[in-house]
Amino acid sequence: MQSTLTKLFCSLLLTLLVSASGHCQEDARASKKTHKGEFHGLLKLGLTGSQIYGDDFGGYNKLGFTAGVGTFTNISKGVKFQIEINYATRGSRKPPNPKTSDFTTFRIAPHYIDIPLLFKKEIGPFEFELGICNGIYLFHTESDEKGKIPSSLNTWQFNRYELAANAGINTAINEKWQFNARFHYSITPALGKRGIVRQFSYYGGAYSNVISLSLIRVLLPKH
Repeated sequence: MQSTLTKLFCSLLLTLLVSASGHCQEDARASKKTHKGEFHGLLKLGLTGSQIYGDDFGGYNKLGFTAGVGTFTNISKGVKFQIEINYATRGSRKPPNPKTSDFTTFRIAPHYIDIPLLFKKEIGPFEFELGICNGIYLFHTESDEKGKIPSSLNTWQFNRYELAANAGINTAINEKWQFNARFHYSITPALGKRGIVRQFSYYGGAYSNVISLSLIRVLLPKH
């Protein structure tokens, strides 16, 4: 069953994309007038819904945020390369379930510096993006229904480095503002180690899944 947070993210994504594509195509074309070899800046701020695949909780129930800066440039007609440096929170949350009289909760909140490297392709009023994200783990907190758990009693141990795949979509709101939706999926485990069984199957480790919805301020140079 989808969580309320997942439904909220999907509804907001659909509403914003339809609205933006319906009346901002001229602004979208204007914001894409960049030249090869010319670099442009961006500022971003967004919300994240995340889970840790392998923690047995399930669902994008952990609400967080992402914020950062970046730059992009045209490398060919309709194709851009973009690099960002973001501060991001992700993790996992077990919500209470009154239907089964289970009022226990548990929340894992890791903090990262993320460095995505993305290729972006323009198709109509949209830009589709695909790339990798280098995640550097900073610290994390754990809490339950009683409150924050002392760091000395934390039971989860995150890996210092996480490599992830990123895929997303951009649409222009106007010449200076864009809306971005992005999916983040760990390639290497966020926690634990991955092993190989019979040279084909993989086992072990826990992986971060994140859906982010962000507003982006594009910084275009004056010609």
